[in-house]
Amino acid sequence: MEREYIYRSSKGPVRKPSRHNRPPWPLWTLTGLVVLAIVILLVVLFTRKGSGPSEEDSSQLPAAARSSSASFSEGEPTPSPTPFTPAQQTAPDAAPEDLGGLMVVEGAAYEYFSFSTETANSYISAVAAAGDALSGKAQLYHLVAPSSMDVLLPESYLSEHQIDSADQRKAIETYIYPSVTSMSSSVKTVSVFDALLQRCDQYLYFRTDHTWTQRGAYYAYVEFCRAKGIEPVQLDQLEKKEYEGFMGGLSAQAGEDRLTADTVEAFLPAGNTSLSFTTSEGDTNDGWQVISDGSDYSSSLLYLIFAAGDQPYKVLENQDITDGSACVVVQDSYGNFFIPFLTQHYQHVYVVDYRYYEGSVPQLASDKGASDVIILNQVMAVSSEDAVSSLQDLF
Repeated sequence: MEREYIYRSSKGPVRKPSRHNRPPWPLWTLTGLVVLAIVILLVVLFTRKGSGPSEEDSSQLPAAARSSSASFSEGEPTPSPTPFTPAQQTAPDAAPEDLGGLMVVEGAAYEYFSFSTETANSYISAVAAAGDALSGKAQLYHLVAPSSMDVLLPESYLSEHQIDSADQRKAIETYIYPSVTSMSSSVKTVSVFDALLQRCDQYLYFRTDHTWTQRGAYYAYVEFCRAKGIEPVQLDQLEKKEYEGFMGGLSAQAGEDRLTADTVEAFLPAGNTSLSFTTSEGDTNDGWQVISDGSDYSSSLLYLIFAAGDQPYKVLENQDITDGSACVVVQDSYGNFFIPFLTQHYQHVYVVDYRYYEGSVPQLASDKGASDVIILNQVMAVSSEDAVSSLQDLF
């Protein structure tokens, strides 16, 4: 099979074909003109009005999006998906209200996504370097979580109202993932966009916060299990609790009067599980529940019931598993809703928040005997210089 090459701007990593594979002159000139035309077309398609990589990206994007099963290794066992009818996105009846860094429509807030080619290339290099650093020691899985806008709102609605936000699916599936895997064969990507899109009629994202719900995180967990070749726990097998009146972080920006309060769904992990964590001040807390009872939490702090919220270092344990299995999760706040499900497969789940943790992830994985490392971050991180820098420092 012919090797595919991915070209980027000179600021990012480049993988070039051998000159011996180039067509002869003048066919080379004609080929170059055709490639240039394709590049221009792809750059135009990649963006919506005023956003995305069109102003700075002179690179060639991969030709086609990867499917949600593209990250599986040949011959790997995968769970059989339950047949279902994919949902259709529903366009709001009202026009959106622009509030600067976000927009509000029908009681829900949506953050804009700005794509930076230069920063995305640095992010790609960081993840690929992490894969190389872990090669032969632990398997690296890479998961970028989309935000609510592109999953819940139809493209027709975004185009009609000229929403100034880059296309997340193309950024993740046709740029980030193929570029990472082209640089490091040690990285397994976990595609979750389509799995979420096909269930967009469910409660996948909060209206008042930038994160997904635990239900949204569950479908990402299912795709991780598919990539790893293990059977996911069924959601209806877990005890469910609900807490009304959650007002998340976006309510402060948008104003609570513009937003509809959320209901927090919590799916409690089965088994004898526990949590310990270390704060930014270095204080250690033991004997916590993986998902706490939220009855006494204020409406603005209900997100803290999931694995104690954002902490530099956490350890989740399942005493019913005794095989010594372990994984390391490198995450931002999206991971808090995801990691409780991992306790159903590993005896030890070591979690570091790349924004606050100051150690070495390869060293941690080695010390703890972790077979798997999972990098899980939201899509906004791929265009954040601070996030990329923090991720680089861990590997």
